[in-house]
Amino acid sequence: MMNSTTSLGKNLLGLLGGALLLGGCVDPIPQQSRPCPPVKVVQDAAYLTRFAGESEDLADTSFEARIARSKSFCTYVINTDSGETTIRSEISVEFAASRGPKNPDSTAKFNYWIRVTGPGGSQLSSQTLDVEIPFTAAKVQGAVQDAVNILTPLKQGENGDFYRIYIGLAVNEKELAYNRRNPQF
Repeated sequence: MMNSTTSLGKNLLGLLGGALLLGGCVDPIPQQSRPCPPVKVVQDAAYLTRFAGESEDLADTSFEARIARSKSFCTYVINTDSGETTIRSEISVEFAASRGPKNPDSTAKFNYWIRVTGPGGSQLSSQTLDVEIPFTAAKVQGAVQDAVNILTPLKQGENGDFYRIYIGLAVNEKELAYNRRNPQF
């Protein structure tokens, strides 16, 4: 007959042995987190007032639009064949717009750009994307969200701190001058 102390001791040893075996299956310590390229909204290009004509009278406004917010997340992707590393930045940008009194199309159609700069501030890539926010008689404001993936190849010894990602609305010279005379922030 086995006493309860011996049975308990064997059970504890079995549990400890199982825990040690499972411990060998635990993933290794994760690599130190790596920095993402900072994503910056350019202040002079974060807001847009589009007029229906040449006048800058608010009564002639077609629509106003702005970058409401942006979020980003990045991952480092290593090509196992070549050993090259690329940063994949997932960027989400939310736009908001309001209809002006001279809006002929019941919509706000505009563009925005995303630019990536590298060491020394040199521009590496740029892309322009379309945005459309519809309006109705009952809905004079709206918002949309756009998601973009940006791939940035790294050179040996580089990380996300070597790069910057800039976002802005595609404003013309007249709209940029208007923004600078009427800052929103």
